[in-house]
Amino acid sequence: SLLLGQVPEEDFHLLQKQHQAGLSGSTEEEIFMKLLSAKSTVRILRLFLLLTLMFYGSKKMLPSLADRITRPKKWWWSAGVPLPGMDVAAKRNLAGRNCVMNYFIEKQPPDEYDPDFVEIKPGEKNKDGTPKVKQPVKIVEGTYRTKGQVHVISRFIEAVADSFRSNTSIRQHIIFTESRDSGHLAFQAIRHWPPRGKHRTIVHVIASDELPRDKDSRNAAKALGYGALEDIEERFKGIDKARIYDRDGNLAGLAKIDEDMDDDEIQEALEVDVPDKETLELRMRTGKNRRLGNTTTLLPDGTRPYPNLRALLPFEEEDEGDGDIVVPYLHVDGTSMKNQLLVLESARDLLEDKTIVVVGIEHSPDLDVKTLIEFFQSVRYKTFFLGARQIARIDNLCDEVLDDVLDHPSVKPPSKNWARRLFMHLGLIPKDELRISGTEDS
Repeated sequence: SLLLGQVPEEDFHLLQKQHQAGLSGSTEEEIFMKLLSAKSTVRILRLFLLLTLMFYGSKKMLPSLADRITRPKKWWWSAGVPLPGMDVAAKRNLAGRNCVMNYFIEKQPPDEYDPDFVEIKPGEKNKDGTPKVKQPVKIVEGTYRTKGQVHVISRFIEAVADSFRSNTSIRQHIIFTESRDSGHLAFQAIRHWPPRGKHRTIVHVIASDELPRDKDSRNAAKALGYGALEDIEERFKGIDKARIYDRDGNLAGLAKIDEDMDDDEIQEALEVDVPDKETLELRMRTGKNRRLGNTTTLLPDGTRPYPNLRALLPFEEEDEGDGDIVVPYLHVDGTSMKNQLLVLESARDLLEDKTIVVVGIEHSPDLDVKTLIEFFQSVRYKTFFLGARQIARIDNLCDEVLDDVLDHPSVKPPSKNWARRLFMHLGLIPKDELRISGTEDS
C-alpha cells in the first residue's frame, strides 16, 4: 500500500503501542517517518526482485519475440513477369526468351554464401556436457575478413594460380585495388605464384585511404590498418616482387631522396624502378589496344581520379619480345559501389584487351549487382556468384529469376526494417544477416 502513498492503519497503531511501551519523546511525525523507512526498505527489496525476474525473463523471451515480430516475409519464387503479348505469366515461363531459369538458390546449403555459418541443433552439447552456444565469428588477425571469408577467397585465388602456374612464357601480374586490409589478402595470394621459369610474378597493391566518418569506427579502422600505407609496406618488406602504391598511384617503398641529388643518383637510391613520363605514355600506347589515354580515370561526375591500371604494367617490354603481359587476377575491394566502379573503369581497356582474366569484387554495402553485370557485359565478361563450394553464373538469368535470387536472405540485407536493425544492434537478434550481405564487415 505504500506504493500508493498510503500508511496501513494497523502498522500505525503498532508503532503507537511501541511508543507507549518506551519510545518516549517520539512524536506522531517521527513515528510516521520510521514507518516509511521500514516500508521503503521492503519496497526496494521487492522492486529489486521484480527487476531481476523481469531481466531474466526478457533475456529468455525477448530475442525470440523480437525475431518473430520483425522477421521478413518468407522468401519464395515470384509467380512470373509481364511478357510481350502476354499478361503476367501464371508460372515462370521462358516464352521464347534466351535466358536461364534453373538457379535454385533455396536449395544451397546454409553455409554456401555464409562460410562462417554454424548450425546448432536443439539440445546439442559440447564434449564437456555444457550446452552448445553460438560463438562470435572469428576475424583473421590484421584484417577485417572472417576466417570463412578468407578461406573461400584464398581457395578461389589459388585455383586461378593453378591455371597459370605451368605457363612460364608469359609475364604475370596480379593487382589488388582499394586495399584496406594492410595487404593481407595480396600477401596470401602471392604465395600461390612461386618462382618458375625466367619470369617472376609481380603483385601490385593500391592502398585505400577511405576511413569511416565517426570517430570510434575511424579509430577501429586505423587499428586494423585500413588506409594505412605504412602497414602494407611493412607486410611486404623484403619482397622485391611487390609494388605498393598510395591511393593516387604514387609508388611507395622508395628510399629517402635529397633535393640536391642528380638524376643518376636518384635512380640508384630508388628501391624499385619508377617509370618516367615518357614510359607512362608509352605504356598507354602499347599493348594489344595501342591507344593513348590518361594515366588516371574519372567518373562522369568528376570523382577523384583513380590510377589507370595500364600505367602499372611494363607494356614497353612487350615490344622487345620478352613475353606477353597477363593479369590472371584483379581484386577490387572497397566500401562503396561508387569507388569500385571507379576502379573497374580504370581497368576497362585492360578488360577489353582480355589482359585481365579474372576479377574478384568484394560485396560492398551498396553493391548493385545489376550495374555490375551491365559493366561486365559491356566488356564481354561473364558474372558469377562465388560460393563456398562452387561459382554460379548469374548474368544469363532471366530478369525475374535474378530479382528473386537477389531478394534471397543469403544475399539481401534486411532493408526498410528499422525495428529489426535496432534489435540487431541491441544484441537481441544475431547480426549474421548484415555480415552475410556485406552491410557490416563483421
